[in-house]
Amino acid sequence: MADKTKMENPEVLLLKSELQQKLKVSKSQFNAFLEDGMPHYLFGNQYRFLESEAVDWLKVYKPSQERLESQFRDEKGRTLKEYVSEDIAIATLRLSKAYLINLCNKGMPYADVGEKRFYHIGDILGFYRKGVEVVAETPIEKCLKPFCIENPKDVPIFIVDGSYNFEKGKAGAGVVMVDNWETATGWSKVKNVKTDKAVVSEFLAVLEALILIKNKGMNKAIIVTDQKHLVKRMEVDERKYEESIRLQLQEFNRLWNELKGKVEIRFLGDLNGGRKNALYKNAHKLSQEYKVAKIDPLQL
Repeated sequence: MADKTKMENPEVLLLKSELQQKLKVSKSQFNAFLEDGMPHYLFGNQYRFLESEAVDWLKVYKPSQERLESQFRDEKGRTLKEYVSEDIAIATLRLSKAYLINLCNKGMPYADVGEKRFYHIGDILGFYRKGVEVVAETPIEKCLKPFCIENPKDVPIFIVDGSYNFEKGKAGAGVVMVDNWETATGWSKVKNVKTDKAVVSEFLAVLEALILIKNKGMNKAIIVTDQKHLVKRMEVDERKYEESIRLQLQEFNRLWNELKGKVEIRFLGDLNGGRKNALYKNAHKLSQEYKVAKIDPLQL
């Protein structure tokens, strides 16, 4: 009699790409499964898999602690290199383990990664910080002392300087405007002027600042100059200077009379560092460019 026993076909082994597609995971995640022990068969250097075994294994699979720690990223993109262990947190914060756990239950920030808990000391200090927070000064704020202490942020400050090239007959003006104590803009200006009085370039530098204040419709501004006599008396007697420069000096006087209720003139020596002040040094450098240019933003 013929054997009526019917043999069932065995489960077909799958290739790596086939199982990866069935599990709907990325190649890197699939390789992580392999490294963490997913059952497989290796014929030489060729992988084969039984889908049923892989599915059963995934039901109880937990990534290794080492893998979880290496793959950790918090909501700010930080890795565990910026975190500390529980023991270090206890020693740093000078707390008992029980109290540390109690604080976690009450909202203190921490990160559970696998079976371990990690702490970001900066986050914890920020969570519990009391009193007035000390805000670090920006480089511009350091340069503006004491003006930024005496005046509100919305008052623009213009640091000016002039340079004169006798050989080329050029008067250069450098202007640095600081807005809201945060950003600086620089201007370089030049005029062809024949004069034997180099101070003319200083008048032109102040004039360029006055023009900017006028054009921008500012209600209040501060001009800082290294010419102490201008702080005492801003008006210039144009008759003492060459005819080629008188029109600019007349414009200087006209604008000053128009804006003097809005503009305060301050001496450079009152500014932090005086001639070593980074804002003034930039204005001085711009005055020696002897060209028309604008730098926005100006980097200190």
